[in-house]
This record gives sequence, C-alpha cells and structure tokens, in this order.
Amino acid sequence: MNETDQIRLLADLDDEHCELNHGPNTNPGDNPATDYIILPIGYQENSIQSVTARELVIPVCFDCAQALLHDEWTLLYCFECSYNHWVYRPLARNNYRHHILWLRGCPDCSNEFGGLYFNDLQSVPGTAEFVSSHLGIRAA
Repeated sequence: MNETDQIRLLADLDDEHCELNHGPNTNPGDNPATDYIILPIGYQENSIQSVTARELVIPVCFDCAQALLHDEWTLLYCFECSYNHWVYRPLARNNYRHHILWLRGCPDCSNEFGGLYFNDLQSVPGTAEFVSSHLGIRAA
C-alpha cells in the first residue's frame, strides 16, 4: 500500500468503527476507530522478492490498538469470515507468545482448517502494522 492510500485511509477514520470483538452486549458503533491494521497478503516469489496480492485492512479503536501492542492479550483473527476473539494470556491454558494469530478458516466458517499464521506488530518489517506508525504519526 502506498503512502497516498494510507493517508486516504486515515482521512476516512471519522466514519469508521472498530471491527474487533468487544465482548457480548456491545454495539460496534460505540467504538470509533483511531487507526488501521494493514496486513499484506501474498507470496514469496524468491528469496529476495515478495508479491503482495492484496491487503487486509482492519479498523481498530484506541483500546484494541493498545492491547495489540502490549503482552497481555492475543487476538485470534480469521481471514475467511473476519471472526475474531481475544485471549487473555495470563489466564489462557496455552502459552501465547504473539500479538495476532491469523487463522485461515475457523469453526464458524469452515470445517477445514487452512493454516495458522502469526506475527507481532512492529517487530518484523513488511508484516502487519498500524498505518499511523508506518507514516510516523501518533493516533489520538
């Protein structure tokens, strides 16, 4: 995604709401978005060149962005249906080390599990990142 597209996304933030799960009995309109997570989706052509076929753009609110930057929460997010679920690491049965686990197929949308991908925001260039941090500005 080029810088012009990223600036356009940030200009449209006034009309966006967080797409992540905030628990039962919550209204999605109650959580205005303050930033976007951008995940390039593609393939590695060779050891040097990677090809981004498309980008997954997820609007997030300030609280979700903060949760993704700290080590208490892990987000499970399905590519196929956008299902997402937060896991509180201190109480989890498994030892989660990453901020986001990307699922290809989940029990809600498929009976076939297609894979698991993970990353930590801002730790590996070229993986998922916040638009505002990529442009060098701070979201309010």
